[in-house]
Amino acid sequence: MNTEWKPNNWIAVLFGVLFQPFVFLYVNRPRYFFYYLALTLGCIFLTQYPISAALFSEGGKAQYWPYAITIACAIHAYILSSNYDVSQKRSWCARWWTTLLCVIAVYSSVFLTKTFFYDVYSIPAASMSPALNPGDYVVVSKHGYGNYSYAGIPVWQSKSTQTVQRGDIIVFRKPENETTDFIKRVIAGPGDKIYYQHKRLYLTRACDGCSEYELIDNVEIDNAAKSEFSMYQETLDGQLYTIQQNTSKPEFIQHYYRQQGMRLGEWLVPAGHYFVMGDNRDNSLDSRYWGFVPEQNIVGKAVYIF
Repeated sequence: MNTEWKPNNWIAVLFGVLFQPFVFLYVNRPRYFFYYLALTLGCIFLTQYPISAALFSEGGKAQYWPYAITIACAIHAYILSSNYDVSQKRSWCARWWTTLLCVIAVYSSVFLTKTFFYDVYSIPAASMSPALNPGDYVVVSKHGYGNYSYAGIPVWQSKSTQTVQRGDIIVFRKPENETTDFIKRVIAGPGDKIYYQHKRLYLTRACDGCSEYELIDNVEIDNAAKSEFSMYQETLDGQLYTIQQNTSKPEFIQHYYRQQGMRLGEWLVPAGHYFVMGDNRDNSLDSRYWGFVPEQNIVGKAVYIF
């Protein structure tokens, strides 16, 4: 049924400034919503690639793209509302309150998903190379780990119901620096004993009758003939991954975290804690240097890397 309805020009401008693509739902042009949304996502996508990131970074020619899109949405929405054809069919979303509900629904979904289920983290450093390199992104499953936050702001804390396995890559808050998220590989869990010497990893699992150290399988796949790094395939509880070592760099054993009653370079993981290391063994500030990760500090587990 046709109605004699016309969008308000100034509501259109306000929505264009505040909600960008969503304004086109209000002015009854939903296809423009998808056009501008695709444009916004495309710009975000381009900022992640080195070939175009310089254009969108501070000082780059395209650094003002968010403001340009906002202004374009506001002006375009004003033009469409001013020239609105009152004879056209009015969509269900062409009301200020339904548009507002769409905004709330979308942002609430994003908030709940990123807080309680899945979030995407960027990798800024090479401590987890070669598995994770600077510029990579990792999808982290957060559900069940109990340490829920959004954009680094704590939202909810509960008891963890997930099982952390040796070999898992986890995101966590480092003790005494709980404002920053870190990502490392779990090497040992509660009750396990670790010994790291001459860049080799030894593990005694927490189990009845387990008292002898086991040398973790470590097979060289690329030596340092052409570079200073050697690659090894390490196998831990059935998980196969590649580690990187700098053959010219000595062990900084004098800087290792010293646990009372243990030798230097040897650690016994306390109950409710985990021992983590970076795959780039000679370029990783991890549990060897500052100790153990409390279970309540674990944010989630890496499930997909891109």
